Amino acid sequence: MGTVFSFGNKLLQKEVGKLNNIKKIAVIGSGTMGIGIGIDILNKTGYEVIFIDVADSALERASREIGSYFSAMAGSGRILEDQAAELLARVTYSKDFALLGKAEVIWEAATERIDVKKAIFGNIEKYADPEKLVFIFSNTSSHTTAELAVLFNDRFLMDKFLTGHGYFPFHANRLFDVMKGKYASEETFTAGVAFAEQALEKKVIALRNDHHGYIADPIFEGMAAIIQWDVKTGQDLVELPQVFDLLTANPFQVLDRTGHMPYTECAKHLGQALPANDRLRSVYNQSERHYPQWIEDLEKSGKTGLSSKDKEGFFKWSGAPNREKISGVYNPETKSYVAIGEINNLDYWSLSEAKALDHRESTIKSIGGLIRIAESDDKGGKTFRRYAIPIMLYALDLIQDNFATPADIDSSTKTGLRFKYGLCEIIDKFLNHFGIDGFIGLVKKSGLENPDRVELFDVDGKTGPRKDLPSLLHSMKKRGWSNLLGYGRIYGTPVCQRNFTTDEMDIYYNDLRFIYPSKKDRVASIIFDNPLRGNVWNRNTLDQLDHAIGVSIDLYEKGALGALLFTASGKGMRMLGADARQFNKGWFDAKTGYKFLGEEDASYFTKAGMKLFRFVQEMPVWTIGVFGEKWGGGAEFTYFLNQRFDLVLHGVEFDSIQRKNVFRLKKNYNQPEIEYGILGGFGAVQELVRLGFGESLIDELFLQGLTATRAYELGLSNGTGNDEYELLEKAFELARLKQKYAVPYSVALYNLQKKNAFAEGCNDARLTRETGEAFNPAKNPYISTALLRLLNIGGQNPPLDLSIQGKLPGWENNYNSLFE
Repeated sequence: MGTVFSFGNKLLQKEVGKLNNIKKIAVIGSGTMGIGIGIDILNKTGYEVIFIDVADSALERASREIGSYFSAMAGSGRILEDQAAELLARVTYSKDFALLGKAEVIWEAATERIDVKKAIFGNIEKYADPEKLVFIFSNTSSHTTAELAVLFNDRFLMDKFLTGHGYFPFHANRLFDVMKGKYASEETFTAGVAFAEQALEKKVIALRNDHHGYIADPIFEGMAAIIQWDVKTGQDLVELPQVFDLLTANPFQVLDRTGHMPYTECAKHLGQALPANDRLRSVYNQSERHYPQWIEDLEKSGKTGLSSKDKEGFFKWSGAPNREKISGVYNPETKSYVAIGEINNLDYWSLSEAKALDHRESTIKSIGGLIRIAESDDKGGKTFRRYAIPIMLYALDLIQDNFATPADIDSSTKTGLRFKYGLCEIIDKFLNHFGIDGFIGLVKKSGLENPDRVELFDVDGKTGPRKDLPSLLHSMKKRGWSNLLGYGRIYGTPVCQRNFTTDEMDIYYNDLRFIYPSKKDRVASIIFDNPLRGNVWNRNTLDQLDHAIGVSIDLYEKGALGALLFTASGKGMRMLGADARQFNKGWFDAKTGYKFLGEEDASYFTKAGMKLFRFVQEMPVWTIGVFGEKWGGGAEFTYFLNQRFDLVLHGVEFDSIQRKNVFRLKKNYNQPEIEYGILGGFGAVQELVRLGFGESLIDELFLQGLTATRAYELGLSNGTGNDEYELLEKAFELARLKQKYAVPYSVALYNLQKKNAFAEGCNDARLTRETGEAFNPAKNPYISTALLRLLNIGGQNPPLDLSIQGKLPGWENNYNSLFE
C-alpha cells in the first residue's frame, strides 16, 4: 500500500509512525538486485533512493537501466513523461558513503564475499544516523543474520539488523524473506516484516531462526548444484534439467538471467558453512571443489549470462533487451557454444507421456504428470529420482529441523521460484498416490539407482548427514498423517498447514492475509494479498476466503469477533475481478492452445462464489470494505458488505476524444463483463437493485463506471478519502466502535428485517411480533444486560457476553454444510 497500517496489532502500532515517516532509503550495491530494489521502491512508495557503489561503471549501469525502465513505462502509456521525470528525480547515484546518514533504511545488496561486506558494514557503522535509522537489511543469499550481525561493533546496529532478501526480478517477484536471527530486537523484526508486506507489497516469509539461504534459495541453488556435476556436454544442460522445467524452469536458464556470481559465491559459502546435518551439503563439496571447473571457466571468461558483454553464459542469447531467446548452449567439452540438439523422445518417453496426459486433461505441468514420470524407468524417470527426490526430502528436513513450516516451503517455491504447484502440494500428492510406505520405497529405489549419492536418499537415519535423524516421513506415519497441508472444500487448493509442534492445523493463505482480532477490539481483517495479479478471484482465492470466513464465524460464536474489515494490498488497494487465466481449463498457454470453461464449470464458479458471498452478507457480523479501483467480481464482492469505503484515485488513462493519455480521476466501480462476452457472474445487477439502484444508475455503472465521489453521491459508497492510511483508520475505527456492543440477537434481527423488507415490503404484524420477542429473555438472552446500558447510563453495569446464546432470529450457522 506504500504505507503501513497496524490492523489492531499493538506491537506494530508502536512502529507505524516510524515506518510511515521514512523519506530516504540507501541501497548499497547497484548490480542486478540493487537495481530491482530501486525500481520497486520508486514504483510503490514516495521514498527517495540513494544508490551507493564504489564503481562508477556500476552506478552508470544502474542509472541507465532505471532510466530505461521508466522511459519504457512512459512510452507504453502507463505513466506520463513528466511522471517519469519526477520518479527519476528521486534517485541519487554516489560513491560517498557519508550519504548513509540521510537514510532511515539502509539496504546492503552487494557481493556475498564476507570481506567486502565487512568493509561495507564498517561504513554503515561510521555514517548511519542512529536517530533516524529504522532498520538495516542485507540482501544476502547465503549468510545467516548472525554471521553478518557480528560484523558490527555497535550493539545498537546489531539490534537494528535483519537479513531481507528478494528474488529476481525483484520488482516483479512477490516473495521476500525477512530473517531475525538472535541479535535483532522484536521491534526491528516487526518493523521489517511490516515494511516488506505493506510498503513493498511482498509475500513475506518471516523466519525467526537463522538458516543459510532462507527457504527458497537453498532449494533453487540445490536444483542447479545437484545437476552441475553431471554436466559433460551442452546437451546435458538441456536434457538433465527437464525434470525441474516441469516444476518451474531450467535453473541454468534462470541463472543466466540473474548472473552467475551470486550462485558461485553462494556455492562457496554453503559448501563451507552448511551444518553437518544438511542433506545437500555434499552437492557443494565434491573433489575439493564447491562447483565444477567448467563453471569456473565460464566465470573467468566473463560468460556470466545476459548481463555479460556478448550475452553468453550457460546458454547463448540473442534478441532485443528483455526479449532475448536462446540461440545456443555452452559445451564444456569444447568450451564453445553449439546448437541445441533434438531431445530423443524414446529416451524421455515419460516426459512426452506426461505432457500428453496434461493435454488430454487440459492442464499444464500437473502433479499427476510428475507422478507418471517418477514411476517410469526411462531417462526421464531416472533423472527425476536422481535430482527431484532429494529436493523433496530436503523440504521435509527443513520442517523437521524447525527451520520452516510447510506453508513457508510451499509459498516460497510457488511464489518465489514460480513452481506451478508448491513443493509441499507436490509432496502431498505423492504421499496420497504412493502412501508413506510406497513413497519411502520410491526413495530407496532412487538410492539404489544412485550409489554415488546414497547420502542424499537416506530416510532411516542410517548414513550421511542425516544419520541418527530418521526422516519426518516416519514421524508422520506414526501419527497417522498423510498430508503436510490442508485443502479447501470448494476447489481443493491449500488453505492450512500442519503444525508439527502443536498437532493443530494453522492458517496458510498464499493470496490472502488474515489478521486475528484482539480481545479488546474484536475486529479481524481479511486482506486480498496478491497485488501483482491485481488481487483477482480464482480457485485459490475462493478456497482461502471460504476458510477465512469459517475461522471468523468460529471466533464470532465464541464472542471473540464482532466485525470484519476487508481490504486489498498494493498501491491503490486495487481489487480486480475473475482471474482471466482460469477462464479456461488449466492455465492458458498460447503455444498449446486452451479449452475454455464449459457450462458446468462456469456455473459452479458462480454458485460457489454466490453461496459464500451470500453467507457473508447474511451472517450477523458487521462487514466493512476499504478498496480503491474495483473491477468485475472485485466490485461485486463489496456489494455484499455492510459498508464500503472508497479511495479517491487518480491515474493515467487514454482519453479517446483527445486521443492521448491523460492524468485524471479514475473510476472505483467498473463492470466491464459485457465487453468480453460474459456477464457479472457474482450478481452485479441483482445486488445493485437490492442496494437501491434503478435501471438508469445500473446502466451508468456498467457503461461509464463510478468514481468514489459519484458512488458516494449515489449512496453506494459510505465514505471516501485521498489517503490510504487515513481511510483504513476511519473504517477500522468504525468497525472497532460498532463491534463493541454488536449484540448477536439484534444484529441478526436487523439483517432479517432488511431481507424481509426487500422481499415483501412493510409488514406491521411481523414487526409487532419481533418487538415483543426482543423483550423476552427466553428468546433474547442478551436483553437483561444489554438494556442496562440504556437504563443505567454511567453506572456500573455487568459485562456484556457477546458469544452466541440460544437461537438467533432468521440466522442459523450453516457454514459447515454450505457446500454439501
